[in-house]
Amino acid sequence: MSKEQEYHPLMGDPAELEDERGDSPPPAKPTWMSKISRGVLVGLLAVETVALAVTIFALFARAPHRLTTCTVPAKSHEVLYSPALEAVEHEVGVYNVGFEGDLSPFQMPSSPALDQKWSDLYNFGISRITKEEAARLPNKTHAIPGDDGHYIAELDVFHNLHCLNKVRMALDPDYYPDWRVSTTNNYIPSQKNATEHVSHCIDWIRQSLMCTSDTSVIVWQWHRMLNTSIVKGNIAHTCRKFDKIQEWAKDRTMILPYDPTVHIEDDIVVPIFHNDFN
Repeated sequence: MSKEQEYHPLMGDPAELEDERGDSPPPAKPTWMSKISRGVLVGLLAVETVALAVTIFALFARAPHRLTTCTVPAKSHEVLYSPALEAVEHEVGVYNVGFEGDLSPFQMPSSPALDQKWSDLYNFGISRITKEEAARLPNKTHAIPGDDGHYIAELDVFHNLHCLNKVRMALDPDYYPDWRVSTTNNYIPSQKNATEHVSHCIDWIRQSLMCTSDTSVIVWQWHRMLNTSIVKGNIAHTCRKFDKIQEWAKDRTMILPYDPTVHIEDDIVVPIFHNDFN
């Protein structure tokens, strides 16, 4: 990637940057009048900040129910329990932009090699967790027949990857004919499964993106040769280390085939916000 294409964080004082290039003279020393003006401005800002804080507090105290929209009762601000939280580690990552010159290893023609790359991301995604872990879940899960003391579970990230893979396959129906979907004006009954599955996957991914809401900031930077500002997508993100999540799941891979027709009664208490459709 050329230096013009590289991401440069927009940090630092613009005056310092100008000074480094030698494009501007050193700034003049502030006068006593400017110091007084600055002090007055700081004082006004402090007063306004306190007034705003008091107003916000009064609004919260006056109408708490109007501000509450979450349907999960009590302590909804806390992170819901997941046995995989112990594996979470953060790092700074930069995405591949995905255009020529910055493609990811997954951007290749459909092939057995590409299929394997995708499979390696999540093919261990169905996990076995202990009864103690299952009892702490916000939603009840089922015991695994023949594997006493263990319950079946799946981290949503692996379901998301499965779904995205199916959408990818549907985009190349000549290579994956079983995943050819019907178009708006050409519904084909034999493609019903693929069409409904892909529709489910697209909407599931939509909801997941909205739920996690990555707040990393895409920026615009000046391009000297083009004489215009351009969007820079290869920006820094705060990421959970995916390999750590994979390690967690691999350590809990199912050891027996799961038989969903066997019902096991257990004494795990169902949380108050359990959904009946689980």
